[in-house]
Amino acid sequence: MRILFALLCLSIAHSAFAADSSLKTPNISANTLFLYQNSNFHKDDVDPANPDQNRNGFDIQEAELQFYSDVDPYTRLNMLLSVHPEYESDGTKVEEKWILEPEELFVESTSLPSVLLKLGKFKAAMGKHNMLHTHAYPFIQAPLANQALLGDEGLNDVGLSGAIMLPAPWFSELTLQALRGEGENAEFNSPSPSDGVGLAHWKNLFDLSDALTMELGLSYATGGNSLKGTTALSGADLTFKWRPNEGGRYHSLIWSTEYLARNESQSGVSDNEKSYGVSSFIQYQFAERWAALYRYDNLNVENTFNPATLPNGPSERNSLAIAYMPSEFSSFKLEYDQRHGGVPSSSGEDTEKAIFLQANFTIGSHPAHAY
Repeated sequence: MRILFALLCLSIAHSAFAADSSLKTPNISANTLFLYQNSNFHKDDVDPANPDQNRNGFDIQEAELQFYSDVDPYTRLNMLLSVHPEYESDGTKVEEKWILEPEELFVESTSLPSVLLKLGKFKAAMGKHNMLHTHAYPFIQAPLANQALLGDEGLNDVGLSGAIMLPAPWFSELTLQALRGEGENAEFNSPSPSDGVGLAHWKNLFDLSDALTMELGLSYATGGNSLKGTTALSGADLTFKWRPNEGGRYHSLIWSTEYLARNESQSGVSDNEKSYGVSSFIQYQFAERWAALYRYDNLNVENTFNPATLPNGPSERNSLAIAYMPSEFSSFKLEYDQRHGGVPSSSGEDTEKAIFLQANFTIGSHPAHAY
């Protein structure tokens, strides 16, 4: 009996120590993207005062440092820092600077049934691509609509988020977010501190068979903008994922399509700027470590407020890539893009042809991405 009691005490002490250790020691991971780029739009740096930020040649695209851990049985703290180069010039010499900034920094609930609360700086639930980190992009660059309508960093701001599971026979989640409206995205950066951004996202997942799932999402956001007007965003996304029960290690398929639209008003201007675009890609895994990808995306702009950076008219792009994944911690991607329309090159060309080679490495304990 004494031996049994001693073993029980030892087990409880070990469990307490393990739990205490997990609470005090955060999980740490690092990811680095190395990139080679060759584009006919980035051959020369024609403006010494404003250096090209997407220069041809080899570069470190971005590094991410992530720390996350339970604070206590009720909350978890997440911090993701981004390290990336930026180029500055004094008018005669271009110099590389390294930027360290928080990409996400938030605390979230872990014990509320069917509800997830989040407070801090995070990627807003506007569509599907906006929530991806750079190393998880299917292609080297974000879709044209995301780049033009949400900015280089996407919709990312400080705010409060609440996600609740709806009572439905399938997975159905409604997310409501209130953002500060003072993030890096100019379309929602109102000069009035009282202007915030309201966002709603409805996500649904259906099991069509043991091998096939379908995800359907709808998004909407509105708030004051930097032009003393209002910006409204709307989006829809549809994704199919197929992985057979037999041979799923060697073959799988993803087909994802996303639509994004923006309607923007400006104080003193009668016509609103209207822009929208579609991105659709297919990824087919044809061997254990190999996959082929193709994407078509476009962007259409009417009544632009800034013709130099967002010209009126359509633009479209075709992207073709092949990916090699030696393990879940490393991957290599070779990609060719051809874009027609949009902002022309410094020499007046309106078709960009670019080839990329990207190497992606991760170390440490990296949390799983959203399905």
